[in-house]
Amino acid sequence: MAFFKSLFKKEEPVSGVPPEDFPDLYNGMKAEVLTPANALIFVGRIRLSGASQVDVLGETGGFLPRALYNQPVKLRCFQRDGDTFTLTGSVGPNDPKFWRIEKLKSLQNSESRSFFRQNIGVDGQVISASGQKYSCKVLDVSAGGARVLTSKLFQLEAAFQLEASLLSTEEPFSLTCRVKRTTVRAETASPMKKYEYGCQFVDVPPREQERLLQAIFTLQRKVLRARREQ
Repeated sequence: MAFFKSLFKKEEPVSGVPPEDFPDLYNGMKAEVLTPANALIFVGRIRLSGASQVDVLGETGGFLPRALYNQPVKLRCFQRDGDTFTLTGSVGPNDPKFWRIEKLKSLQNSESRSFFRQNIGVDGQVISASGQKYSCKVLDVSAGGARVLTSKLFQLEAAFQLEASLLSTEEPFSLTCRVKRTTVRAETASPMKKYEYGCQFVDVPPREQERLLQAIFTLQRKVLRARREQ
C-alpha cells in the first residue's frame, strides 16, 4: 500500500510519446475508462508504463472488471484544472488490479474536451446577482458545469451562484455558473413554468475543482457498484 501511494506522488512526463500527439500525462492522473460508446467502465489512476501505453489502476485499489485482450476503449483524463482530454486505445495485459491500455492515440475532435456528466437530481438553491435565493434541482453535474432546473428566469450569459450538496458527507458546494443554454419546462396542470439551464462553471478555485472531481468520482463509483449488484 505504501508503494501504491508513493507511486501516485510522482508527476513525470511520458517518455517516448510525441508531444504533438499527446497532452501531458503523469503518474496518479485521474482517468475514466470508457467503452467506444462512452459507457463508463471504471474510474482509476494512471501509471506510466512506456511509449503509447499506460496502466490504469482502480482508484481505491479494489478489483477491476474483467477485460478482453484487444478490447477497444477510450481513456478520458482529467487535468489539474478540471479540463479533460480523451485518448483511444485497446486493452493489453490486465489483471484484477490494473488494465494496460496500449496503442494510445489522441482523439482530435470536440469530444476530446467534453466532460462526463453524472446524473444526480439533488436539491439546491440559486442566488441571483441581486442576492435573491430560489430553490432548484441539480439534474446533473460535471467537472465543467451543471444542468439546473428552477423557477427563476435568467438570460443567456447571465451568472448566478449555485449552492448544493452533492454528497451527504461533504460540505455544500458554492459555484459560480454562467448560463449557456435555456429550456422552458411547463408544469403539468399548472400555469407555472420552470427553466432548465445548461451552465458552465467559472472561476472555480483549484482546491474546489479537485473537491468537485472527487465528489463526481465518488458518485460514479456508487452508480457502478449499484449496477454490479443488480
